[in-house]
Amino acid sequence: MPYDPSRHGPRRVVGPGFHEWVFEVVARVPEGMVTTYGDVAEVLGLRRAARQVGFALAALPPTRRDVPWYRVVNGRGRLSTADGRQRALLAAEGVEVDDEGRLTGFARIRAPLDLLRGPSGSAR
Repeated sequence: MPYDPSRHGPRRVVGPGFHEWVFEVVARVPEGMVTTYGDVAEVLGLRRAARQVGFALAALPPTRRDVPWYRVVNGRGRLSTADGRQRALLAAEGVEVDDEGRLTGFARIRAPLDLLRGPSGSAR
């Protein structure tokens, strides 16, 4: 899907480089695990930027197949999209989702923040 400012928000919501920082953090989420928009914002040191994390992922170029956007869910452990792609991609990794869009065992499969920070302990 091409970038649409009305749907995806501004390209540079927080500042230059923000989208790449988000992509780097999300790329650290292991297969079979998930994280939340708020967790990604927390790792970046921007606790109130969960919505901007969502805008960054919505603007993810299709060429960036290294960023598993579908592993990011809302803070209540629910799917973020309604089109079925996120559900199918998570199911292929063994993540169970009920009929209401809630992830089964959310607390168990939620990636710890330390894992998202990477080896240096820093997101950036």
